[in-house]
Amino acid sequence: MSLRTLLFRFYHNGKLLVRYIKPGHKIEYLTTPSTGHPQARLSAPPAGSGHPIQTYFQNARKLFVNGLLNRVTNSLASDLRKRTLQQLLYKDNSKPFLAFVGVSLASGTGILTKEDEFEGVCWEIRHAVNNMFDKLVLVETLPDVDDVKVSDIQIGEFIAKGTNAVVYEAKFRDVEYALKMMFNYSAASNSHAILKAMNKELLPLRKPLRLNEDMLMNTIEYLPPHPNIVVMHFAFTDFVPSIPDSSLIYPSALPARLNPTGGYGRNMSLFILMKKYNTDLRKYLREHGAGLSMHERILLLTQLLEGVTHLSMHRTAHRDLKSDNILLDCSEDNTCPQLVITDFGSSYTNKSGLSMQYSSADVELGGNVALMAPEVVTATPGLFSFVNYSKSDVWTAGTIAFEIFGLENPFYQTVRNTSYTVEELPKLNERVPIMIQSLVAKLLENEPSDRPSAELAATVCQLYLWAPKHWLYGATPSSNEIMQWLLTLTTKVLCTGASYGGHIRRTYVEYQLISTFLKRAEFRLISQALQYIQRILTPKPLV
Repeated sequence: MSLRTLLFRFYHNGKLLVRYIKPGHKIEYLTTPSTGHPQARLSAPPAGSGHPIQTYFQNARKLFVNGLLNRVTNSLASDLRKRTLQQLLYKDNSKPFLAFVGVSLASGTGILTKEDEFEGVCWEIRHAVNNMFDKLVLVETLPDVDDVKVSDIQIGEFIAKGTNAVVYEAKFRDVEYALKMMFNYSAASNSHAILKAMNKELLPLRKPLRLNEDMLMNTIEYLPPHPNIVVMHFAFTDFVPSIPDSSLIYPSALPARLNPTGGYGRNMSLFILMKKYNTDLRKYLREHGAGLSMHERILLLTQLLEGVTHLSMHRTAHRDLKSDNILLDCSEDNTCPQLVITDFGSSYTNKSGLSMQYSSADVELGGNVALMAPEVVTATPGLFSFVNYSKSDVWTAGTIAFEIFGLENPFYQTVRNTSYTVEELPKLNERVPIMIQSLVAKLLENEPSDRPSAELAATVCQLYLWAPKHWLYGATPSSNEIMQWLLTLTTKVLCTGASYGGHIRRTYVEYQLISTFLKRAEFRLISQALQYIQRILTPKPLV
């Protein structure tokens, strides 16, 4: 698009949008006799119309849709135009719009010819899928709860113990959950001190703590819900209870009142009620790895990369990724488990970026030293020293890929993250697709600039799973082919995936992965991923 055309469009549409900001006007759609296309006209709104800013965004969306519909010339699209326009503009329903555009693309009319319009359709896709996702999150989220205490929760069997916490089965309001109790060795036994010391653990919290008197809680950053991040319902502080066998499982973490001879814990600690998961990734691979298909293994890697992508998009580095800190929900029989990232106690969050000042050796760099990215583990403290975490988690995900594909993690065994080359890393099983092998190798590049971002790596895996195979091996698709594929995926997710009942071809986790991909779909990123596959990951034929 030329600069002159761009300036003209900006001036023309901008002038209309500025006028729409003023309360007292709305858009009416009339049909022009010569073209049969709807045209916009201003008129006075009915009484009680919405806020001017809300009206502005609604009208901006109407302008985009109206401009797109005007390009349709085939008779089928023309017949659908009125119904689609009415559904989309006045009922805020994107399904007819997406189906309509899909039909138009499939008919070969080529209505989309400019990149900005492709991105506009991707925006509609993200909007529609996010609306569906928000409804699912609302169903999964617990209603408001106030003043919860340990005595309100029925504590069951022991599940697992880590360095900083223990997890038990629990029942709350007759529903099964998992209760995580943090070990408190140093923070004073009051809410303010405990939350100040352990606030990182609460990043995925679905229900933000409501402590109006505690100004600290206003500074906590919460992660938006995501299918590959642990579901953490709510948290509270309370006195550490006496639980059977606790003196055998974690004696030193108990307070002196419960273990007078060897208890070093404080009287109060932090409790987190979360969704109950069946197992962790390390245990699952040890017990079921022999029976996993290659497709299921790639699904697990893709879920891990989508979780890391979500963290990266929200300026968060986990800094302690390992197969023990990755939980699996195996409640769907005979399908790939749902994977979630948990344990955020070592995480680092910064809205301005993931570069952290490393002024002295006392500054914490993360949790597991063996799986720290090279740029982190080799950092030297100093007055002007910084550690960049923007691609550290994706490097660690590359090391976990060895475990997912049936090998031992080499960085626990023979390879040191301080000095290695990609060539000396173990070779993945020959059954692993060449493209996935190449991707894992690129994730483990020593230099961050040579690694793909988590978002690009996740998109590559999504394309491998769902895109036509000939796209991945040299046949570059046209822009319309990419959009047709995206709209087909969206239609399946909105119309089939939302009513999943176990009788359809794709599994729940597969639909969830596709939805996760569509929630962040951008035409630019998909094109970039296809180019990356063909330029970097796909072996070139011998001449």
